[in-house]
Amino acid sequence: MKKNSAKNSAYGILAVSAALLLTGIAFAVGCGAAMSVTAAVLCAAGAVGLIASLVMIVRLGKDEQYTTAKYARKKSIVTPSELEFLKTLRRIAPERYEVLPQATLLSVIDKKTETAYRNELFRVIDYVFVDRITFAPLLLVELNDRSHLRADRKMRDEKVREICDKAKLPLVTFTPEETRSFDLVKKRVLSEILKR
Repeated sequence: MKKNSAKNSAYGILAVSAALLLTGIAFAVGCGAAMSVTAAVLCAAGAVGLIASLVMIVRLGKDEQYTTAKYARKKSIVTPSELEFLKTLRRIAPERYEVLPQATLLSVIDKKTETAYRNELFRVIDYVFVDRITFAPLLLVELNDRSHLRADRKMRDEKVREICDKAKLPLVTFTPEETRSFDLVKKRVLSEILKR
C-alpha cells in the first residue's frame, strides 16, 4: 500500500511538473524574445519536478523487482535419474550407511586455513555416504552426465576433486551407463569406503 502511494505521488509530481514546464514554455512563446521571469521560473520548476519524479519512478521500479520476485517449491531436490541412482546407492549396506543427496562440500569439509575463499565449499555434491550411527562423512559420489564434459564443469570437477583430496575424503564418479550395474557401483563404493 505504501509503495503504491509513493508511486502515485511520483506520477502526480510528474503530471504537475509537465504542466508547469508546458505553461512556462507557452508563457515564453507569448512573450517573444524577452522571456519573462515568470516563464523562466515555471520552466525551471517544471524541469526540476520532471527530473525528480522520473528518478523516483525509476527507484521505485528497481525496488519493485525485488519485492515482486516469485518463488516456488521444487517438486524434488533431485532429477528423476538422480533419484533412481539414489535408490541404487541406498541398497549398498543400508544397515551401515546412509546416503544423503545434494549436500554442499561445506556440510562435509571444514576449511582449516584462511588462504582461500570459503565460498569454494558451497559447491553441491550429488551424494554423500555417511556412517548410519555417527553421520560422519565417508564418501562423496558424483553422477557425471554429459554436462560434465563442458569446460566450466570440468574446471569445477577438478576443483572439487582437489578439495576432497586435501580433506582426505574420497570422491567417486559414475557415468549414467555405469549406474545401471549394481555390482559395479557396489564394488567401487565399498572399495573406496574401506580404503579409509
